[in-house]
Amino acid sequence: MIKSLLIIFLSGALAAAAFITRPGKRELMLYLLDNQGTSATPSQSDFDFAERAARDATFKDRILWTDVERDGKVIYTGLFSHWISRTDSAKSEKQLPAPADLAKLFSIGK
Repeated sequence: MIKSLLIIFLSGALAAAAFITRPGKRELMLYLLDNQGTSATPSQSDFDFAERAARDATFKDRILWTDVERDGKVIYTGLFSHWISRTDSAKSEKQLPAPADLAKLFSIGK
């Protein structure tokens, strides 16, 4: 009984934290500035890009998270004060090496 109450309490606390820390339009613009710029200080073109991207996007509030859509496709999801890119280019950046390359690296099969 106490375990169940503790689980319910902690689940509620987690949901409340997700609700309170949902990022919004301002945080998306800051995220885009951090990830778009190549130098330490953003240029005017970086600011223009972030403003244009935030203006052209549709923000969908999902109670515990925020989805950002462009042309009917979700491009960013915001959860716990963080943005996650949902585009194909972000997925292709983190590809795992091929098993043959790993075997060469660790000298397996010699």
